[in-house]
Amino acid sequence: MNKTLQIISIQHELSMNMGTDLDLHKMLNTFLQRAHNRLSLSSISVFYDEMEKVLSFPMHEDKNVQWLSAQVVIFAKQEQLTHQYLQHKDHHFYFLTVPNFGVLVLERTHQVIDKMILNSLLPLLPKLATSCQACIDHQNLLDEIAGRIRAEQSLIAQSLLDPLTGIPNRKLFNLNLSKALDKASKDGKFGAIFFIDLDRFKLINDSLGHSVGDQVLKNIGQRFLTCTREGDTLARVGGDEFVLLALDLSHDRNVAADKAKHIAENLSKLIAKPIEIEGNTLTMSISTGIILFPLIDHKEMTTEQQSTALVRSADLAMYRVKHASRNGYSFFSQDLQFHSDKRTQIEKHLHTAIRNDEFEVYYQPLIDAKGQLAGAEALLRWNSKELGFVSPADFIPIAEESGMILEFGNWVLAQVCQLIQSWPKRSGSTFGGYISVNISPRQFLQQDFIDKTLATLNTYRVNSEQIRIEITEGVTLGNIDLSVSKMQKLRAYGIHCMLDDFGSGYSSLSYLHKLPLKTIKIDRSFISNIDQSKDHQVIVEAIIDICEHFELECIVEGVEHKGEYQYLSSKKVTAFQGYYFHKPMNKQNFLDVCK
Repeated sequence: MNKTLQIISIQHELSMNMGTDLDLHKMLNTFLQRAHNRLSLSSISVFYDEMEKVLSFPMHEDKNVQWLSAQVVIFAKQEQLTHQYLQHKDHHFYFLTVPNFGVLVLERTHQVIDKMILNSLLPLLPKLATSCQACIDHQNLLDEIAGRIRAEQSLIAQSLLDPLTGIPNRKLFNLNLSKALDKASKDGKFGAIFFIDLDRFKLINDSLGHSVGDQVLKNIGQRFLTCTREGDTLARVGGDEFVLLALDLSHDRNVAADKAKHIAENLSKLIAKPIEIEGNTLTMSISTGIILFPLIDHKEMTTEQQSTALVRSADLAMYRVKHASRNGYSFFSQDLQFHSDKRTQIEKHLHTAIRNDEFEVYYQPLIDAKGQLAGAEALLRWNSKELGFVSPADFIPIAEESGMILEFGNWVLAQVCQLIQSWPKRSGSTFGGYISVNISPRQFLQQDFIDKTLATLNTYRVNSEQIRIEITEGVTLGNIDLSVSKMQKLRAYGIHCMLDDFGSGYSSLSYLHKLPLKTIKIDRSFISNIDQSKDHQVIVEAIIDICEHFELECIVEGVEHKGEYQYLSSKKVTAFQGYYFHKPMNKQNFLDVCK
């Protein structure tokens, strides 16, 4: 009777310690500890998860664990056995199958377990298995919930972060801007928005490929982050466009403006450091538009309206820099809205300019040192039916940015070739020089530029010596090796290249000796009043000496009056161009000059 009561007591107590916790390890530990005490065991262990995990109470010595593990594996393979007894030295081991879970191992030293007690344990094993499975199911549910939460958080992060750079995107920027506007309205502190555009980034994509361009964007994004203060937001909102939201600059508007200038200058300095990517050394610059917030009339606007107005205004300020000299910053002012509306109108009508026959090629003659006609530069002019005459300074940058410059450039070359083709048919024409055609960086770096150029010359049967290509320093930015290669191919076909506006950039001398050029055209800014400016004289004479050293033709642009010409006529100048000789003229007037 006493043994029966003992068995019932053991069964009851062990049963009560199953399912005490939904954490598998905690539940098993409680069960093992209770079984260890009630059965007077030396140790008790559970082997599970294909025998790779072991939970023991107390822990075996390493040598026993190794031996025991091997025996458990052997036992587990004997599927028909529910329990087994094994003696090892003075240790008595009992292997009990916990269905669909693992193996329970009981150990006693010197003394065996009574068979009645051992048999009474067997009905408990399915219950233990059920309890273990409940713990596993519960953990699986927790893991599934945690996985869903991680997936949701990942989706949220993906919707708010730029996938390329890993920094916030436009959506997150707008959310943070809304919060910043509410905060600024309450505490009276000014903040600033910086709209940042990378200068000539399209050249990198066109010449080096989008993979290099992507690496440039990643690099620049990380650089910008280094000067972003805690609480500020840096975001990528377009291909090569970033915005920076700077908070809490000052209660004083002037102080806030000074701090914004300092931030803009730091951004420019960061970007000016060369970038090394795949063997290419790239030097970048940025154009930045700035606007302070809150706006003066912000109380009359909703937060959404103010956000839209701020970003648009900063964008307009950025374009002012982009269209002027690039590589700088500008604050928004009200006159920018007028210029923005004007730009919109220009771009709208520019799309139909060729179709409506609104373009015309003008020609500005080049006069050699003997006063003879040496050549001419072809210049695109636009007389819009809706807008009237539009300055090239206004429409050329828009055409460049929109990509329309490719169509316009091809059209100009075709018009020039038609003119050259007609010369032999005109009696009395003695012109035997060349006409230079301005090629934009974007057009020059197109893969099929050379093929298209040669095809046009062949179509009109034009001698390649009668056409020259005018390029600017912008062509070489990004990949000078590619530019050199293209220029060499053009020269092989008899088409020479001229470098326009020499001296207006910052890196001309660093690559001049590499370029297979025929001619250098000195920028007109150095020619203005050169007879009265010692500084201009020193610069121009140095450029003329450089041309002589490299055996290059030297042309001076922008000769406006007699004093300038008299000073330059004594120098080793190949040809002159400017209003002092001829203004740009239409085709008929140019043909008259050629007679």
